[in-house]
Amino acid sequence: RMTMEVDPSPSAATTAAEPADSNPDSTISAAAPEASTPQGPTPKAAADSGRAPGSIPRVGEELSLVGERTYLLQQNAVLTAQLAQLQQHHAHLTAMAQSAAAAAAYAQAAMQQQQAAASGGPASSTKAAHNTAWTEQVHPENGHTYYFNAQTGESTYTRPADYNPPKAANSATGLPQVKGPHGANLFVVRKMRKGEYDAFSVEDLIKLFSNYGTVTRAEMAKDAETGWSKGFGFISLASVEEADAAILAINNTWVDGREMKVEKTKEDANGM
Repeated sequence: RMTMEVDPSPSAATTAAEPADSNPDSTISAAAPEASTPQGPTPKAAADSGRAPGSIPRVGEELSLVGERTYLLQQNAVLTAQLAQLQQHHAHLTAMAQSAAAAAAYAQAAMQQQQAAASGGPASSTKAAHNTAWTEQVHPENGHTYYFNAQTGESTYTRPADYNPPKAANSATGLPQVKGPHGANLFVVRKMRKGEYDAFSVEDLIKLFSNYGTVTRAEMAKDAETGWSKGFGFISLASVEEADAAILAINNTWVDGREMKVEKTKEDANGM
């Protein structure tokens, strides 16, 4: 019977447990696998190229934008030329239409004259008698002239056939029509709405101011069609004292249904 002796020392157990290859470097290499190489450009390379990692190069986009801009400029030039041609064509057609309208109006007038001559009547009809209910007014918002009938309350922009006011008499005043001395020339206004007329004549103006001195000039603005006063004019007296007395007596008073405004002309007032 055989007896085996076992060495109880730790070195013996360690030695038995160690593998044949006890090189420490080989053990470390097996435990730590090698890191894989990253795909694509590294952050440093991207930074060196001037763009963020994964960005698309801008060269193609810039070339595309330049091409689009060139195309739009070319199209703008083409459209501008086409617009100019259309405008010329429109002007030509407008001129032709106006010419045709004028020719038609002329032909219609000639036909009416021929018909009147054939019937033995006058070429134009006589104006209707003036209806005093109608007055000519000016619209305060658009400035257009319209006509108002005080009896019926009707208003129209078309001149009524029976609105034919008689022309005012234009008699000579017999005045020398010369300005007075500096400070004796006056501007006179009869307050009324724009477009209204009244029968206050230059003779009435002379008669009114003659109560305060010698009148040397008198003018009233008149409507070219009717001859009625527009409500303003000029008057000159022989002396400054007479003019001052007329201003004090007449200014801001009512004469023949209108408020009077009397002041020295700008030329005389600025020189004082």
